[in-house]
Amino acid sequence: MEQQELRDWEHRCIQEEPPFCQAACPIHVDVRALTRFLAASDMAGARAVLERTMPLPGVLGLICDHPCEASCRRGDVEESIHIGELERACTLNTKARGRLLPLPPRGKRVAVVGGGLSALTVAWDMGRKGYAVSLFSDEPGGTLLDLPEERLPRAALSAELERLKMLRVTLHPGLPLEAATLKRLADEHDAVYVGFDERTPPDAAKLGLETERDGTPKLEPLSLATSMPGVFAGGVQPLGPLSPIGLAAQGRKAAVSMDRLVQVVSMTASREKEGPCATRLFTSIEGVERKPAVPTAEPGGYLPEEAAAEASRCLQCECMECVKVCAYLERYKGYPRKYAREIYNNLSVIHGLRQANKLINSCSYCGLCETVCPNDFFMADLCAQARAEMVKTKKMPLSAHDFALRDLEFNTSEAASLLLDARGTDESGELGACAYLFFPGCQLSGASPDHVQRTLAHLREKLTGVGIMLHCCGAPAQWAAREDMLQPQLARVHAAWEKLGKPKLILACPTCGATFRDHLPGVETVPLWEVLLKTSLPEGAAAPDAVHALHDPCTARDQPRFLDSVRELLTRLAAPIEELALSRERTLCCGYGGLMEAANPDMGREFALRRAKQSERDYLAYCAMCRDSLSRSGKRVTHLLDLIFPESPDAVQPASPEPYVRKGPGTADRHENRARLKRALLAQAGKETPQMEPWETLELEMEPEVRLAVDQRRILAEDVKQTIHAVQASGRALAQEGGNRLMASHRPAAVTYWVEYEPLGGERFRVHRAWCHRMRVLGIKG
Repeated sequence: MEQQELRDWEHRCIQEEPPFCQAACPIHVDVRALTRFLAASDMAGARAVLERTMPLPGVLGLICDHPCEASCRRGDVEESIHIGELERACTLNTKARGRLLPLPPRGKRVAVVGGGLSALTVAWDMGRKGYAVSLFSDEPGGTLLDLPEERLPRAALSAELERLKMLRVTLHPGLPLEAATLKRLADEHDAVYVGFDERTPPDAAKLGLETERDGTPKLEPLSLATSMPGVFAGGVQPLGPLSPIGLAAQGRKAAVSMDRLVQVVSMTASREKEGPCATRLFTSIEGVERKPAVPTAEPGGYLPEEAAAEASRCLQCECMECVKVCAYLERYKGYPRKYAREIYNNLSVIHGLRQANKLINSCSYCGLCETVCPNDFFMADLCAQARAEMVKTKKMPLSAHDFALRDLEFNTSEAASLLLDARGTDESGELGACAYLFFPGCQLSGASPDHVQRTLAHLREKLTGVGIMLHCCGAPAQWAAREDMLQPQLARVHAAWEKLGKPKLILACPTCGATFRDHLPGVETVPLWEVLLKTSLPEGAAAPDAVHALHDPCTARDQPRFLDSVRELLTRLAAPIEELALSRERTLCCGYGGLMEAANPDMGREFALRRAKQSERDYLAYCAMCRDSLSRSGKRVTHLLDLIFPESPDAVQPASPEPYVRKGPGTADRHENRARLKRALLAQAGKETPQMEPWETLELEMEPEVRLAVDQRRILAEDVKQTIHAVQASGRALAQEGGNRLMASHRPAAVTYWVEYEPLGGERFRVHRAWCHRMRVLGIKG
């Protein structure tokens, strides 16, 4: 990832954009932090916020005319927060924070002419930057002295003028200004500022400056530079309303220009964020609790407890819309802009530890972040780019997606894949043209093979020319950024489609729908549920007795044909359903998408649990993986095909008196189901079934807790069978003394498998434990 790409990604996330009040403030006071401290009754912390940004905070904090209040997001619900009164309460109830610490002396001198607020701001800012400042004024304070004592106590003004001396600001009597005097000041100093917000402002024409028609000095809008080199001015009406905060903003703008002039850099570049500016921040007010404003007590303003109550009305504006709905984004304690930087830094590591690997590999690719983001930030695109770069540079950990990719290899292998035309002819003969090709997908085939058979039989009964293809769409390879594995699978599907005369693909899985839409746009597809709507439903199809909450797969969120046809089918069945709060385009992932479950099993389980807790009702799903993932979290889940084919053995959980409830097979059983499904379909077509490998004939018994452990350790049934078969053939097993258990290891490729088992006679074995590792024991060299 190049640095400009990082900047583009960062720009798309708006979380670090300023809140509306801060953007509207001419000097960008952090009102959000101010109210946070005040709400916690931390007046000292609030005062520190003012002093970080405000010039002369002991004065401006009392008299600020708070234009920020008009932009307060609370104002879209009810009355805006009284920000001006909160600043005043903070200033009145706290003391200045000790000594001011300017930057080290820079050896540069500036002159400030005038005692108004804009001039005092220039003196304050330039003093803090390390300049030696000469302030020329007979009446420091200028028009501030016209304010009533209760608004601006003279003691407060005097205290701030004393603090100016800490910043190496020297007060001098005012000068009789004329052109020669101003030129002399410019010659003797590195920069000069003239404030026109005095009680009696100087005559710009007599100073030798170009003027506007109304006699005010002609200024360059961005820098406030005058026609005389090195001289700046402010405090004049054309630049904006003469408000206290506006005058301070003009002084600050001039101080920035004077500093840039001395440093010999552009005085106009990158200054669009100075003064009131726009913000892209989005803050939702949906569900915001109403809190009436705290009345202002006169004449002294808010008491500390009143200020805390008023400050508590602040919404603490931020976006975080994606983090609110995504356990993955929430887990890593940040937001997409921050994650983009972490991922960039991770990819930049050449040697040493890469800290963000798990972050990159844990995204479920579900797309909810893009759906809720006001700026369409899609975390999956960022992670996909990072995964692809890691694979290309061989930085991807071998364990990240190995199990899922081995699963894909089996799903597309000779043992599990199949192509039959409508007559039952397979690829060994001459395939006939089909009108439809049923593509159930690897997950339904592995979880509910009987449902696949019954669906195919129904389709062939109702439609003419229906073939079937057992295969995987290649989504796991796409998620793992393995183009070398994805493209062959897509090519095989495309070739089969062409061989059968370009039939319409009937899809049971929305993930297949999304994959083919993106990579095989010429192949026409239709959801299975839409086809079932156009045919009469099988006899016996019926709705469940109770209301079920409908779960939409995350890959269906941008496929309205899946979303709509499922609901229409349920309406036809008269099945009562509850729409979850996050459904359709805003649905939550079950924890499998993007190979989350493979790379970060704990995160996958958390996703499933979070989704399961969205309703107390039983769930209804129409994705086999969603059904099994949610049910493994303890949720009772029905698959839509359970309603359509209730007599199917796949529709009933063993030992359960309640129909439609099942937890589905573990990963270790899915391969056997897919291979068994292929053999059954070939047998129905009168074809010879593939000869089984010797190890395939072994029968395994496992207690439920053992099966769960094997599944969680990503060990397949064939891994266990191959290990037992290899050891039984070689006789190299560790025997338990005084018992029947044996322990064996087998390393077919990069992984070593260990199995503790007990022979039961013939080809039956009871498995007690199984585990695996990537270490290779080479022995001891002596």
